[in-house]
Amino acid sequence: MSARGNLLRTRQLRTAAIVYAVIVVLGLGATGAHALWSLNGSVASNATAGAWAPRGVDAATVTCSRKDGPLLGDSYSDLTLNWGAVDATGYTVQAVRNSVTTTKTTSNTTATLRLDGAALLGTYVYAVTITPTASGLSGPPARVTAELSKVLLVTSVKCTPAA
Repeated sequence: MSARGNLLRTRQLRTAAIVYAVIVVLGLGATGAHALWSLNGSVASNATAGAWAPRGVDAATVTCSRKDGPLLGDSYSDLTLNWGAVDATGYTVQAVRNSVTTTKTTSNTTATLRLDGAALLGTYVYAVTITPTASGLSGPPARVTAELSKVLLVTSVKCTPAA
């Protein structure tokens, strides 16, 4: 072989070695890149749902109405209370007079309580609380004074925020 043939042969071997090296490097690079992209990992996280008490009902939003039972027989008054909704799933409504408590639980923003009816002349004053509940927790109660008055056949009711 001539010197020129050896030189050509050396160049061909060198070119082949470079091509081989490039293929290996690219192959490893591609394999490495593929390995990086296909890495899988996992992250564990625990979340605990919290519970909170609902906001209180604004006593200034409470309105009331009254419907009396028959004149003869049991004397009673149905006191219906309405209030603005808060972030609650239920409400406990209580009316207390002379240590006698009438309670009703509701999921609505209205409740009707059957109370002792006033005599022909007189006023019965009830301390009313409306307590919102959610997730087993109670919010602050709204405190209202309900005055049921009767003068012969004329009846009235007045609800005001308690002082």
